[in-house]
Amino acid sequence: MNVQLNEQAFWTFSCDLYQQGCAQHTLLNLQNEQKKNINLCLLLFYLEHLNLQLTEYEVTQLAAKCHDMDEQLLTPHRHIRQQLKLQFIKHPRYSESRQQLLNSELQLERLQQSELVQLVNKFTLSSKKPSNNLSFYLSDIQIKQLRASLTDKKS
Repeated sequence: MNVQLNEQAFWTFSCDLYQQGCAQHTLLNLQNEQKKNINLCLLLFYLEHLNLQLTEYEVTQLAAKCHDMDEQLLTPHRHIRQQLKLQFIKHPRYSESRQQLLNSELQLERLQQSELVQLVNKFTLSSKKPSNNLSFYLSDIQIKQLRASLTDKKS
């Protein structure tokens, strides 16, 4: 099945899902503690929402794309933001500089999502209800934690 994902629809889905329950906390934990890519988790979840199935090889290709972009762009950018906090938190322009870095990081996240959507749009997806894309990237316990976090109340 040749489905063309819409970048804006995926971005909107991602922003909405990120704000549900404790999803933000769980996704950041997957990123920071378990070296998983949030955008890939969101994409795999989105495809499951659409009942579209990837192959394990396709998920591996997507993970490689994320790894490359993380290494080249996002990780160095996050490091700069962390260094700003460590060294300049008391500086009068800290808040303004931090906000600018957060905004540019968000744009890099959106760029990564765009690249992922373009790659998925080259794949031939199959329809499967329920689909299980997350199982090619996360462990069963990680999937359960992520799904549970969507309904958990924010603390």
